[in-house]
Amino acid sequence: MPDRRDEVPYVVVEKRGSGLGAFLGGAIAGALVALLYTPRTGDETKREIREGLARLREDADHRFSLLRTEVEDRYDRVREEVGERIEQARGDVKHRKIQAEEAVKAGRAAAKKARAELEERLADSKESYSRSVEELAETAEVDVEEAKKVVKRAVKDVKKAVSEAVED
Repeated sequence: MPDRRDEVPYVVVEKRGSGLGAFLGGAIAGALVALLYTPRTGDETKREIREGLARLREDADHRFSLLRTEVEDRYDRVREEVGERIEQARGDVKHRKIQAEEAVKAGRAAAKKARAELEERLADSKESYSRSVEELAETAEVDVEEAKKVVKRAVKDVKKAVSEAVED
């Protein structure tokens, strides 16, 4: 007796997405069409149905196994990619933290330098002001002494002129 498994029609569905529902629907529809159009005895039909269901189960198990493997692979890839991105983000944050710390240090150093320069200029200004005040004070003292001498001479001259005028 020839092996009739080779003669039993079955449906092949190409994979798009998981396609499990479409595959099962197509397999069932194909099996029903084969049953309706195949002239066989009841025992032969029952045996073919059992064999078809066994093949269908094996194929469904195989496709489910492939689907599980694909999902696990995708999960692992996504998990790895997320881990890489997290590490990259951590590195970026660390780099930016270092940049911010360096900027703060540079700002503090610039502020310290500017303060020192301002304090030095203030000290120079105070010293210059003090010198100017001392010079003005000395000049004023000299001018006052000279003014006193001029006034004394003027007083003498006036007294002399008064005394000459009185004598005349």
